[in-house]
Amino acid sequence: MSPATRPALATPAQGYTEPRFVDVAGTPTAYRRSGSGVPVVYLHGHWATRRWLPFHEELARSVDLIAPEHPGFGESGPLPKAATRDDLVLHYRDFLDAVVGAPAHLVGYGLGAWIAADVATWFPERVASLTVIAPFGLRVPDQPIADIFLMNPADLMAAYYHGDPAPYADLVPGVGSPDQGGPEEFAQRYGELGSAAALIWNMRYDLKLERRLARLELPALVVTAGEDKIVPAGHGERWAELLSAKQVTIPDAGHAVVVEQPAAVADAIVELASEVASR
Repeated sequence: MSPATRPALATPAQGYTEPRFVDVAGTPTAYRRSGSGVPVVYLHGHWATRRWLPFHEELARSVDLIAPEHPGFGESGPLPKAATRDDLVLHYRDFLDAVVGAPAHLVGYGLGAWIAADVATWFPERVASLTVIAPFGLRVPDQPIADIFLMNPADLMAAYYHGDPAPYADLVPGVGSPDQGGPEEFAQRYGELGSAAALIWNMRYDLKLERRLARLELPALVVTAGEDKIVPAGHGERWAELLSAKQVTIPDAGHAVVVEQPAAVADAIVELASEVASR
């Protein structure tokens, strides 16, 4: 399916930009790119696709930022039948080869952090550093990640944000009210939740990831939010321990830390990239 023949999607009210496309093993993959400097590839979570947000803009001031959309999300083609996270790892190996060509600083948020970590563990030669933000993927006893698939849509805004969520109403997979983009955006966001469920419904964490992260010898950073109601604090601590990584906790932010505190998150990523470049 080419971009021209794909069904028309709802256009978000804020932050929308036209993507570029690259064919990755038959899957048209949408991505946005801006800036100059070292290449940084950002893998999104299960929401807030089809946009160039202030977070992206902050990063692009200092680096060459490449922000693809996973298959089944945003304007990329659908997930292959019966696809798993392993298929996404191969997809992003091919994407990095086709679009970047050199080792990239790999950054992932939420579900995207889990995917980024898998890519880094299987193909470390393609990764200059790994940054995970509010990461999914590990099992931490007595601190389960909130089940996003069981949450009431009306409660998602309060769960994702620490401050006033009103300015970001159409980002979160919530109800289909006009301020949240209406029924078209509602359908788009819940289609993407379906894609997320296809990847992580049966396995909300990967027990093998612990030993793989501990063997990964890459510069790494863990970014957590001080008021995260989705990913408990113990997860960031465990990721940092396994990766022998610096942990940065951003205050006054919930799980939507890249939206609520874009400059602080971008600064932490740029600092790591600069440290690696200076070695």
